[in-house]
Amino acid sequence: MVSFNYSFHKPGHDAYPLVLVTDVNYQYKGNFYLRGINLHYLTFPIIKKLIFPAPGQTVAENTNFTYQYIRGDQFVKSSFRQYKKAGIQFLKKMNTQLLVNALSISRSFDPNEIEAIRKSVRNQINQIMNPNAANANDFLNK
Repeated sequence: MVSFNYSFHKPGHDAYPLVLVTDVNYQYKGNFYLRGINLHYLTFPIIKKLIFPAPGQTVAENTNFTYQYIRGDQFVKSSFRQYKKAGIQFLKKMNTQLLVNALSISRSFDPNEIEAIRKSVRNQINQIMNPNAANANDFLNK
């Protein structure tokens, strides 16, 4: 995975792509290209699905990752780009392990925590809407 400044970007297109690389030095009509999937055009769940195709596997570690891998998925395929090497500036290889670690963290709540939050909110609303005599005296004495 790499990021870079792209000087040949078209108006409205990404000038600073983050690319999951499929090909380096791809040659077409005398020009050399870097090709891959621009992750900026994808949603978080799709990126996660791309990075983790199966439990215990990561695309980031797969050196055989190619266009053939994603060609069947029209949404992902639409984020596939090729960049002329002459227009690539400040190329940085990204720490894919950092991304893999960040994506592997589950973003879910424990159902017991959610229920405890609900009960607490209900109790607070109940105290405001239905004060008991002791609470009413406190309120009146303020």
